[in-house]
Amino acid sequence: MARMVRLLNCHQCSSLACLSTSDGSTTLIYNIKTLQMAKRKVSTLFLNIKGGLDNINPQLLYGMLTSRSVNPYLVS
Repeated sequence: MARMVRLLNCHQCSSLACLSTSDGSTTLIYNIKTLQMAKRKVSTLFLNIKGGLDNINPQLLYGMLTSRSVNPYLVS
């Protein structure tokens, strides 16, 4: 459902069916090598934000989900 209403970033992986962590790693390596072969400078930044989901504003999330016509059963 989250894919259908476009709530996921196009680069989201590892917690989704058909998009494993290794798929994300392979895509990242491919993109880096492609840019390097084109003589572009490449850098990466990896963040692991512990407890990030603990700080979600439920009213804001509810508003975002209902504005995108997510099934009320899933929102409640």
